[in-house]
Amino acid sequence: MVHLAKSRPDNGHFSTEEVRRREKPSISTSRPISFAPGQYEEPPNLAAGFSSLDVSCEGPIRANLIADNITKDNFRIAVESWGQSTLFSASTTWIEHKASAKECIFGQFDTQDASSSPAKSATAPKAALTRRMAVETEPVPRKYAKNFDFPQPFREPVEVVCWINRLDMSSGRDHDYKIRAFADEVDEQGFTAHLNTWDNGELHGAAMCWVAFPKRKPHVDSGRFSTNDVRKRTDPRPKTTAKVKFKQRFEVVPTVLSALSMVDAAGNADLRVKVSVSEVTREGFKWTLETWDDSTLYAAGASWSVIALGFP
Repeated sequence: MVHLAKSRPDNGHFSTEEVRRREKPSISTSRPISFAPGQYEEPPNLAAGFSSLDVSCEGPIRANLIADNITKDNFRIAVESWGQSTLFSASTTWIEHKASAKECIFGQFDTQDASSSPAKSATAPKAALTRRMAVETEPVPRKYAKNFDFPQPFREPVEVVCWINRLDMSSGRDHDYKIRAFADEVDEQGFTAHLNTWDNGELHGAAMCWVAFPKRKPHVDSGRFSTNDVRKRTDPRPKTTAKVKFKQRFEVVPTVLSALSMVDAAGNADLRVKVSVSEVTREGFKWTLETWDDSTLYAAGASWSVIALGFP
């Protein structure tokens, strides 16, 4: 475990390379983050997701993002791995808001708390086979879902932002890296959260944070973007970029926070994926989804948000 005790100011982002070099992976990398003095009177709500991942294909793809020890003054941000997984580096993004704020609701969805749908398998055991054979060939679930009701209904249409913050996937030539976090059936009362894989992906577990807020609130905007907006999955590229136009023109240049909500990459190389935002103006911004070295990124997606909140 590697922990940097020195705190730094809150800017909504953290990278493990602030604490250690990529070439020195650790099962846990962490440091404290300080809120602006006097910003909060009580511990705020926090929702965090991965903005980049660099994980070895020599073992399972495992990463977990933790924000804990939250006080009104600071908190600890940590990225962890476990077992035989090797996490070279990762970057994170978070949204924060006053705990008492009613117009912005934070939550977490973990596959451990979900209903699931098993994969259809051509090797599924027949009834005549032994119990031992049945256990060995039992398929891994491919879709996880859970319904969430808001503590109190919204009075207008709602947007729900979803970011991946834990994943546990198989690697190798037989298993591509495929995961998607999203919300549907969204209304003023609640929504359904989903964590899915598909085709030859094998998802052993995952988690995502979610943030719900009114769509029409001033100084708030959000959305999703994907490589599929620019190119086909069958045309993988190291880097894909495009521009987003805000639904409203902001009075000042806003802070845009973005993290991964979907990954579709080849399993025969390390998982390397990154989302970044640049060229932010009052009218919009440029996004980039990329990979590097010998990794193949078929598709990726991210959710973004401008909600306010407290850091420059």
